[in-house]
Amino acid sequence: MFRTIRFRLTLWYVLVSGSLLILFSLYLYSLIAADLRAQFDRSLLRAAEATAAFFEETAEQTREVSASAQETVRELRLPGAAMAIFQEDVLLASSSPSLSRDVLTASRSEMAARGHEPRIADIKGGRARLARRRLQIEGNNYSVILVEELSGLSAQLQSLRRAFYFGFPSALALAALGGFFLVKKSLAPVVAISEQAEHISVKNLSERLTVRDNDELGRLAGVLNALLSRLDASFKIMGDFMADASHELRTPLGVIRSSAEVTLSRDRTVHEYKEALKAIEQQSIRATSLVNDMLALAMADSGERPLRFEELYLDDLVEECCRAHHPLARRKSIHLSSEIARDIQMNGDPALLKSLVSNLVDNAIAYTPEGGSVSVRFFAEASNVRLIVSDTGVGIPSECIERVFDRFYRIEASRSRNNGGSGLGLAMVKLIAESHKGSVELVSERGYGSTFTVLLPLKA
Repeated sequence: MFRTIRFRLTLWYVLVSGSLLILFSLYLYSLIAADLRAQFDRSLLRAAEATAAFFEETAEQTREVSASAQETVRELRLPGAAMAIFQEDVLLASSSPSLSRDVLTASRSEMAARGHEPRIADIKGGRARLARRRLQIEGNNYSVILVEELSGLSAQLQSLRRAFYFGFPSALALAALGGFFLVKKSLAPVVAISEQAEHISVKNLSERLTVRDNDELGRLAGVLNALLSRLDASFKIMGDFMADASHELRTPLGVIRSSAEVTLSRDRTVHEYKEALKAIEQQSIRATSLVNDMLALAMADSGERPLRFEELYLDDLVEECCRAHHPLARRKSIHLSSEIARDIQMNGDPALLKSLVSNLVDNAIAYTPEGGSVSVRFFAEASNVRLIVSDTGVGIPSECIERVFDRFYRIEASRSRNNGGSGLGLAMVKLIAESHKGSVELVSERGYGSTFTVLLPLKA
């Protein structure tokens, strides 16, 4: 449970929400505390102003300053506040005989401050506030002092803190509960996708995930569906490949086995043994060629056969392949011609490019009847080289052109086997061209021959 995404997201949600809630609570508490303190100070200063005004008016009327001070303290008793009136540093009257010495000391120290504007300060270690109002009567300096304990303000702030203390866990619990259900609802499509994906295997790759919305998760389901489509196509190709490979290998292996069994069934002449061994040799060569082609394709698909690019003269390579195929063309009375531009240099893998040219020329000769012709043209363009291999062979029906580059695909399977083809040559041609960032095209018509065009960049 603790390793699930739902738990981790809920935990992060609670941590972030709790942090924001703490910061907001601290900010709100500081604002409220500052406002309450400011209100407390304003109230105390107004009381000091009113007390000073009353004392001044009474003193002017009675002409008795000491008696006026006593009357002011007696008449203007403020709840929770102590009052004192000084003439210079002499105490004239006090509202509380038990007014502490430190308050009187602080009051006297305030006398040294000049000016008549109201003043306010902390006393008793910050547990009380003192407000002072100076005034002059008949040339003498007097001070009205009000002292009020901060216990009331502290009680209000304590109540506020208590509300935060009890409210914070409740708010955090609600945030955790809401976050859990929010995360659960948000991850519900992911859970649904996971449950659907668990039931998809090799046997039912045709099934697809349900795409409900066009949001991020909907696009994820779409991407997974596209991946399943590619996997389904790949598995089908792989299955067809394995079936075709097994079928292709079964024929030469069957011939080898039957030839050996028939030959060993009784004593044979030397000539008969030679004929049997020759048949076995031909079928072994065919099976070996097929296995080598399959291995080359498998290595190319898996990337185990890395490309070995180097600077080469491709015209020399094309000319060499044409020379190598002249004996085969002569045996079938086929005219093999070549038109090759000189000194064409490019980057490429020599072994793979040689296989590409050889497969195209060999394929053209194999499917051209006796007396026909095969032409090879090779020339350079602005940034590409073009190889064109044409023949006057049997041609390919238009409905089969798109499939001739598929592995093991044959238009007429029996004729191809008699010619010794494995059905992998053109697949190799396409793979080699694409690995060099090139392309291969086919133009053909049944009964009028075929033309293969390979386009390769000069710098792959």
